[in-house]
Amino acid sequence: MSENAAYLDSPTASPEGGTGEVPGVPSLQSLGAILRDRRESAGIPLSEVESATRIRQKYLAAIESDEWHLLPGEVVGRGFLRNYAYYLNLDPNQMIDRRRAMADNSLSRTLASTSTGVRLPPVRPVDYRPQDVDLEHTSFSTRISESFESIRDWLVPVVAAGLIVLVVLALVWGARSMGGEIGSAFSSIQERVSSTLDLSQGQTDQMADGSDGGGSPDEEAPGAVPVVAVAISSPTATPTPLPTATSTPLPTQTQTPLPEPTATATPTPTATEEPPEEEPPPQPAEPAPPAIVPVSCADTRLAIASPGINQTVSGQIPITGRATHEQFDFYKLEIAPGNNAGQGFTWFDGSDRTGSGGAKGPPVQNGILGHLNSAGLANGVYTIRLTVVDTSSNYPTPCQVTINVRN
Repeated sequence: MSENAAYLDSPTASPEGGTGEVPGVPSLQSLGAILRDRRESAGIPLSEVESATRIRQKYLAAIESDEWHLLPGEVVGRGFLRNYAYYLNLDPNQMIDRRRAMADNSLSRTLASTSTGVRLPPVRPVDYRPQDVDLEHTSFSTRISESFESIRDWLVPVVAAGLIVLVVLALVWGARSMGGEIGSAFSSIQERVSSTLDLSQGQTDQMADGSDGGGSPDEEAPGAVPVVAVAISSPTATPTPLPTATSTPLPTQTQTPLPEPTATATPTPTATEEPPEEEPPPQPAEPAPPAIVPVSCADTRLAIASPGINQTVSGQIPITGRATHEQFDFYKLEIAPGNNAGQGFTWFDGSDRTGSGGAKGPPVQNGILGHLNSAGLANGVYTIRLTVVDTSSNYPTPCQVTINVRN
């Protein structure tokens, strides 16, 4: 700060030792004149005041010349006045009161007896430095709960993953244990079946050996079924069809009656006959051709009987149907690729074959309307349209059908 500023800040800056008033200044002196005389008596230029107060020189000059209309506003101007008076070691509140009295004398007189007219208390210094605060002691239970909350977010997924792993291991172990038991059960069943088959084969071989070795037919193999014994000994009996050929009486434990002796002991002369010829398997019937589904036209005077809806065609195709009208002039057949005919229709047949100047054919009632040579078309879906035109060049709603060309 310059010497002039130090002069303003010292309590003996005024020649008479005042703290806010400029000596020799009459009470009727303007506010700007008070500020200007105070600055000039201290020898301070406006540039130095601008550097110290951060107020531009043009605003300082407007305040000193009492030209408040050049300031940004009344409120901003009073802020400039307060800072300027504080810099010149004048009483800022007294300067603000003078400006308020000059700006609105009637309002000042009205508010003089109220709290609004009372001078504000002096500004108190505020200490913004941080203060030491005693930390509150946290109990052990509170710390435990806070720690549990901090680890709860990751502990729950870990526990869930561990439980899943344990369940999978238990399932694998149970499957292996049950698999061994099931394998053992299958092995035991297989062994029993094999032993039963071996026993049956051994009994059959023993019975066959006893009949070929000259043994008595009255002797029975242990465990053999009497019916089987009779069937095996029947080839060695005399081919004479006598009822006394079988000398062994039937056992009482056999519940199934034996067949007639002639059926088992005597070879039938039909043994050398050839087996009957097998009949050839029936040939599958050829599939019937698909039924033709005619299209349903919006106008009954038009009809396309064939080809039907989505019928597959090839080669030369006859178009049959009906094309009539009370004022019939001619009809035409058109075709377009696709089922939506987006590329437009092309004429290919009809009653007006020679053009507009030639003779026109009569209407058709359930007959051939024309022919379509599909050999010149690429395979795909096409739309055929039938249109009947009357003598006034009007026509009812055309009839369309979609076909599939497969050449």
